[in-house]
Amino acid sequence: MLVVLSALRSRLEDLLTERGQQILVVVSPAAQSDREARGVPYPMLSVAAWDDRRQLSALADELAALPVESVVTTDEPCLRAAAFLRERLGLPGQSRESATAGTDKHIQKDVLTAAGVPVAGHVPLDSVADIESAAELLGWPVVVKPRRGFAAIGTLLVRDQAHLDRLRASGAFGPQALPASLHASGIHRGLDHASGGLMAEEGIDVLAEFHCEILRHQGREVYAVPGRYPGPLLGTAVLGSVLLGRDDDHTQQVIDLARDAADALQLVTGFAHVEILLARSGDLLVGEIGLRPGGAMLPHLLRLQHGIDPWALSADLAMGLIPQVALRSGGPTVAWAAPIAPPGWITGMDSADELRKQPGVIDVHQLVHVGQQSPTRVGTLTPAGHVFAVGDTAEQAEARARQAATAWQITTSDRPPHEAPPVR
Repeated sequence: MLVVLSALRSRLEDLLTERGQQILVVVSPAAQSDREARGVPYPMLSVAAWDDRRQLSALADELAALPVESVVTTDEPCLRAAAFLRERLGLPGQSRESATAGTDKHIQKDVLTAAGVPVAGHVPLDSVADIESAAELLGWPVVVKPRRGFAAIGTLLVRDQAHLDRLRASGAFGPQALPASLHASGIHRGLDHASGGLMAEEGIDVLAEFHCEILRHQGREVYAVPGRYPGPLLGTAVLGSVLLGRDDDHTQQVIDLARDAADALQLVTGFAHVEILLARSGDLLVGEIGLRPGGAMLPHLLRLQHGIDPWALSADLAMGLIPQVALRSGGPTVAWAAPIAPPGWITGMDSADELRKQPGVIDVHQLVHVGQQSPTRVGTLTPAGHVFAVGDTAEQAEARARQAATAWQITTSDRPPHEAPPVR
């Protein structure tokens, strides 16, 4: 039996079920209710908090009576819990030390620094009240984030003292209205009560932000594919990416630095998603590294560009199979961009078919429809849809994807559909 810890999405367990594997899925109570309503075919157990040692110990005792072969996950909030269960059950896999370095941003940057991997200056914080003292040490601006955060949720760039005062007055450090499925991670509590504490780091003047998707199997590199975001994640409202070819000026540097970061975190078998900052000074720094596949639509982008399916490869690893990949060479470059719907109730929007008529567009995913409420953006999550376009160069593909996303007309109203106008 394979035990799958699942916090954000069900793709891995769905694939394992399709392949006829016997699985047991551990989810949050909210996710369990949602999946029971969907009628999923696999059994489930739930934990209310991924970092609750008491609950995990009880879960380990329950699993010890079952024929568990491995404990797997592709979700960052579950990495430490999965490592804890493996250790308790005497199963192979990622160690607790590696899982901690992959999920605690302060420990991670200490590990990277010790390995000679360049990162921004950083300090741990006991609370939001320590931001001023961190700024005295690091200088303004500072980036404040939960040490155990993900998808940029709760991450704030604080420009100066006056900006800090405004953020405090607005309640920016307090609880966040996030989907119930995320509550088991504790991320909804906000920076005032962040599970695992806070950290502050130098606010680097970032010219560009890259990422590198890595997969290794028993120390062998299966692939290392670099890409570039439309802009620094903390400085742009546009979500997306374009994968870089060998002729790009930064390709090899990004790959080399990502490999160094993966080495520092003892990645032997599994995925890494490494984010790398290009500072105005010209230096490249590792922003963060997650020991899991890249999120949002990066897996689909890899599939369109190179025929790589990270979810299928995740299932291979879970089943003890050797991942087989042959990267495509040549051909056009693929880019992805995600439009964000204006707030309110959606009253009109272009069809996906209309967007497919835009130059270079090869695929469109529509996530919202007329009559629905526009989703609130959660970090780098919950856009209105996704657009994929091709070009002869990375720049052309990126421009086409962004142009199509911008052209996606979505109108909203502050009133729900069919609501009677107020009596005046």
